[in-house]
Amino acid sequence: MIVSVPHVLEDFHYGDLLGIGIPAAAATAIVLAAWAVQIAGIVLVARGERLGAWLLGIAGLVWSIGALLVHGHDIVFANESYRNGLISKVLEELIIALGAAAVWFAASINRRPETRH
Repeated sequence: MIVSVPHVLEDFHYGDLLGIGIPAAAATAIVLAAWAVQIAGIVLVARGERLGAWLLGIAGLVWSIGALLVHGHDIVFANESYRNGLISKVLEELIIALGAAAVWFAASINRRPETRH
């Protein structure tokens, strides 16, 4: 979430979601829902609930795939004048990498036998 906040603000500033046909109100609702899922996942993981890992994994998968679809071409081909330069690309790469890490985390947590105390 720490990386997604500045990235999302940049997406809204540059109108990226409008460019693919998602109105600003819908994009806002989608992002707020994604963050709500992530917060719920964090809380549930902190309580030792496997559902939290699933929620974080699903959110991570959506962030990774979404960033690849919306920004993949720019990450590879855009020059230093793209958005805010290197920082913009790094934010997008971190969204992809951290989303993939959340998927890995969810898979590893959910492979272990469940223990209740």
